[in-house]
Amino acid sequence: MNILVITGCCLQENSSANLSHAAYINGMTRLGNDVDLLCASHKGVSVDNSICMPEVNALFEYDGTSLYEKISGSRNRDKSDAAVSEGLSASPKFGNSNKTSFGQKMVSGLKKTLRSMYGIYNPSIVWFYRAKKFRPKKNYDIVVSMAYPPVSHKLAGYMIKNKIVRPKKWIQLWEDPWAEDLGNKDDYNKSKRAEAKLLDEAWDIVYVSPLTMINQQGIFPNNKSKMRWVPLSVYYDNNSVKYSQNKNRYGYFGEYNPHVRNLRPFYEAAKSAGINVDICGSPFGLFEGTDKISISPRLPVQELRHHEDNVNVIICLFNLGGGQIPGKIYQYAASNKIILAILDGSEDEKRLIKEYYSRYNRFIFCENTVESIKTAINNIENGNFGNVKNEAIDDFLSEKVAKQLLG
Repeated sequence: MNILVITGCCLQENSSANLSHAAYINGMTRLGNDVDLLCASHKGVSVDNSICMPEVNALFEYDGTSLYEKISGSRNRDKSDAAVSEGLSASPKFGNSNKTSFGQKMVSGLKKTLRSMYGIYNPSIVWFYRAKKFRPKKNYDIVVSMAYPPVSHKLAGYMIKNKIVRPKKWIQLWEDPWAEDLGNKDDYNKSKRAEAKLLDEAWDIVYVSPLTMINQQGIFPNNKSKMRWVPLSVYYDNNSVKYSQNKNRYGYFGEYNPHVRNLRPFYEAAKSAGINVDICGSPFGLFEGTDKISISPRLPVQELRHHEDNVNVIICLFNLGGGQIPGKIYQYAASNKIILAILDGSEDEKRLIKEYYSRYNRFIFCENTVESIKTAINNIENGNFGNVKNEAIDDFLSEKVAKQLLG
């Protein structure tokens, strides 16, 4: 089949969303499909050269750099700017603190005013206006639009409505919801209205966890019948290097902004238990390193893999709410590593998560409290895994997931 994939970001920008995008695309091509990719260019982006672009039939890139992002420095500055505004990290750029404060307020005010002019799609709307000039030279059987960012769905809807492309199937893939995303900094009601419009236009709506789908069906009941879910796809092999040390080493790799995920109970439990730990992610500086706990900032994929290969127990921490599933639970399930899944969220969310993922006999579950985590660590140290098998499962391999996605 001929497939057009649309995403309004550069796939070599270091983010879990982009790794997922690439994994889905690789799965489609491995199934024998001809895949064309319409995406944002590298211009203005901090590229991670260790991230390999998917092998597609044709690549169509459009510059998405806006005036706002030129002032910020690059297209991936939005999230770091938000982190600073949340008080998650702060490093003065000028010697005089008063001047720093005044200068930062001036720049922040200018950026806030400028950002508001782009509307609810934020600066990514600039990419939409440039990319809608795309004119295909062939027909596509399927169009797959991938969000993040949501403007990907807006562009797909525009091109279908105006018969620029005439697919037999259009799949909206939502790796995260929009309004309900805990990382969403935009006005909730405006986000929800824009999201509802995209869902109304959709033919087929796909989420990446059963819990997210259930939540979204409750919020957007008119589109319930169009919603389904498929798992996230594995983007690389976690068994490439075998762990060879005598003692267990634990690793948490990902975001842990306190308003989204609460990593502190694990950190305190790890200190108390005296285990060896690697923590890589952001916000860097939230925790202090010790002789047994190594703290690193967000790393390029190639460096991160070195850290992942150096641990044999992976920590998967669920969100504080909203029904979103950390994508790494799928990635690590395809490895031979021990996985400690720390549950969080409402009681209903935790129950549904545990019910679904327990069927694989692959995860060690505990609550996100110091005592519950310490009990789980003690069980791991004593080799008490119950019926859990620390073996790779292949349900999340890219070919299998892509087959489900394409239907």
